[in-house]
Amino acid sequence: MRKPFQLLSDGRQLFSSRLKRISGDFIISILASVIYTFARQIVVFPLLAARLSDADYGTLLTVAGLANVCTAMIGGSLNNIRLIEDSRYQEQGQLGDFNLLCLLGSGVSVVFAAVLWRMFALSPLTAFLLGAYLVVSNLYQYATAFFRLELNFKRALWCNVAASAAYCAAALLFATAELWPAVFLVGEGAGLLFVWKTTPFSREPLSRTPLFSATAATLLTYMATNLIGNLLTYADRMILYPILGGEGVSYYSTASFFGKSAGIVMVPIAGVLLGYFAQKDFKASKKLFALVNGCSLACLAVFLLGCWLFAPWFTRLLYPSLYEGAAPYILLANLAAAISIAGSMAQPMVLKACSIRWTLLTQALYGASYLLFAWLWLPGFGLLGFCWASIAANTVRLLALYAIGFVKF
Repeated sequence: MRKPFQLLSDGRQLFSSRLKRISGDFIISILASVIYTFARQIVVFPLLAARLSDADYGTLLTVAGLANVCTAMIGGSLNNIRLIEDSRYQEQGQLGDFNLLCLLGSGVSVVFAAVLWRMFALSPLTAFLLGAYLVVSNLYQYATAFFRLELNFKRALWCNVAASAAYCAAALLFATAELWPAVFLVGEGAGLLFVWKTTPFSREPLSRTPLFSATAATLLTYMATNLIGNLLTYADRMILYPILGGEGVSYYSTASFFGKSAGIVMVPIAGVLLGYFAQKDFKASKKLFALVNGCSLACLAVFLLGCWLFAPWFTRLLYPSLYEGAAPYILLANLAAAISIAGSMAQPMVLKACSIRWTLLTQALYGASYLLFAWLWLPGFGLLGFCWASIAANTVRLLALYAIGFVKF
């Protein structure tokens, strides 16, 4: 029989081993996201901005933002639901549903591409490429769940390397007003091909299990939540485009470039958290919730200092033609982005440990706040008022998530 001090020593070694693994996964995920973000934010979008007029670039950003809403709502929602529900499928010995749901969602995305075609008077070639991109991206966004289910973040890193290289190569070839969706199609297609070859994604059946109805109901609720959240992520483009046109969208998107790039980097960290929360032995607690969010707030404070020091310089370097119009809004737009990141870091534990209705309620409150503040401040103060509306709405969302977390745990 082991002595107490031996048991204590074994416990410490186990904790140390797990901490090292989690820390390593965070570092790998951040590196993967940095590579992917560099390709899109430092290569692809500046190249598109340089080759297109300010108005055309603003239209591109608006269409691309709506396309991202579609892929996040369908593929991203399926990804998270797979992580949340996987343990239940394993316990009941079921396999299926998810590839079928993903295929149905991809069909919806084709219809959405047709809507964008008519709404923005895109050329038939642009619309076709956009539809193909949406289908591929939905499949890819869902399929990356397998990396997190296996906690195989090194493989996710190499997937991002492959996708990023494809993005950069495609941008050099297709960065034109008509062919720009091909850049995203090639980039996401390379990522999907990597997932297809390295995970069980392609081997899962297109079949329906007895859990299908319950999973579909949960998915629809989460899709509604995701829809609100992602519409508001791109609310700047959808609200500003009809009021201020493509140039207004270009200026605000350029002003918030630094903060939104950081947000893209931070998303995989939330994914790592949800991957660990999806494990059977995970137990939520108020102390852990406070620790995770305290660390994220400390990191974001450092990030805001970096914004103040470096964001104007980077923005001028990458978007010289748009910098003068964007400069007055850089600090406020990045503050809004930082508060949004804090909310995204708080959400995974709330999503795993609480009813999904709480997340939907939070997003509805966020959406209503955003529309109210924008309605109050945009007409009289223009882009400056919109920056303050974004700050206020993201603060409401963050405080709501913190309140739910501390009450429920």
